[in-house]
Amino acid sequence: MNILLINPPNIPLSEQKLLIEPIDILTLGTYLQELHHNVRFLDMDCKKLDCKDLNKYIEKEFKPDIIVISYDYHIPLHTQKALENIAKICETIRKYDIKIIMIGKTVTYNPKIIDIIKFDIGIIGETENTIKSILNTDIYNATELTKINGIVFKKDNKIIINNPTKEKYDLDKLPMPNRDLADIKDYIDIRSILTSRGCINQCDFCPTYNYWGSWRGKSAENVVKEIEYLIQKYNTKKIIFLDDNATASKKRMQEISNMIIEKNIKIRLGCLASINTYDKETFELMFKAGFRWVHFGIESGSQRVLENNNKKFDVNYAKRVIKEVKQIGYRVRTSFIFDLPTTTQQDMKKTIEFILEIQPDEIRGHFLTLRLGTTIYNKLSKEKEIPTQYIHSDKPLLENQDYTNSEMLQDIDSLISELKEKDYKIVRDVQEWEDLEKLRNKEGKIKFLSFCPSRYGIDWEK
Repeated sequence: MNILLINPPNIPLSEQKLLIEPIDILTLGTYLQELHHNVRFLDMDCKKLDCKDLNKYIEKEFKPDIIVISYDYHIPLHTQKALENIAKICETIRKYDIKIIMIGKTVTYNPKIIDIIKFDIGIIGETENTIKSILNTDIYNATELTKINGIVFKKDNKIIINNPTKEKYDLDKLPMPNRDLADIKDYIDIRSILTSRGCINQCDFCPTYNYWGSWRGKSAENVVKEIEYLIQKYNTKKIIFLDDNATASKKRMQEISNMIIEKNIKIRLGCLASINTYDKETFELMFKAGFRWVHFGIESGSQRVLENNNKKFDVNYAKRVIKEVKQIGYRVRTSFIFDLPTTTQQDMKKTIEFILEIQPDEIRGHFLTLRLGTTIYNKLSKEKEIPTQYIHSDKPLLENQDYTNSEMLQDIDSLISELKEKDYKIVRDVQEWEDLEKLRNKEGKIKFLSFCPSRYGIDWEK
């Protein structure tokens, strides 16, 4: 069967100089190849393509039987407005005899969107087992589709939502992602890998646990095998672990690090981690193996706000961890959601104090993203109509009568002024990542507070 995977265009289009290969979609494409399907991948966002380009592609380059559209699957880059482009894509495809499958968190938590986007089948939850069942049946026979768990479709013009599938896919059975499905030269020179799914935490603002479930990971052997492959195949120098929580298993991370050291693999690595998974011995071992960058999602310097949003760590402990990790030699990025629910002006002052005390190398400043499947969204959507996907905003989403958005923005301006005095650069436009040397301070270091998506791989060489 001919299958075309599409990464849809964002609104606005994502900045190419920041893009890493969409490893989640490429992994699915490789899985479908292993099932003996003829698979192509079209990154409409990276290539800056529209529906006219899609028409030409289908008519002249590849005529698929099925098109799979990924939206907010593992890596959340697309804004809510991207759904407008997805609707146009589906409208374009409908003139061909091609079935459309949509995957990701939006269709999982809002399956009735099939009435708006007008795809043929939506997959609810994890994709592999369900899409295999779909491809093994007569997708033109609605009666057959009623037998498949974990999908939404229409029968006799009525929306049918089948029971979700409970079975989780064994990640060690996934094939090595075939990055040649994409034009790898279109992305920055840092390869990405996904070695686990899920999380041990259940933060109110994050959909990871609800969507993927509790944490599970690939074996250390398979992770290191992929690292070796990337070095041999692409002469890779830097790799980012895009797992939501790469250090959830201390034992596995120690095994990965020891294998890298024993094999004398020369590589620079970065990962996303949780403060409550920190272990000094493990992080020291990771550093010996080549890890040079870590991202901690702190989100607030107020213990009260953290507890109110089910983020479970002690603020003072987090400060000690970050200082210790910097001493080991890591470049540390932290993220903060300035307008988390229940934040007061006093809470914001504690966040500012936290930032100025620990002085992370990289700071990612966010305003709240209301994502489907999160506890915050589920609560607030019952109270009033709110957007379903709200990413990379430049202002607070919700108005707080006790701490107005105007007051919050004034306090953020005060933080900016203090950071500038400490030689931080303030990045508001992704274009600024084009020339990194312009971001270096008098000491030759790049320290920044960014209000837009940030570039991976800065100063990992040391």
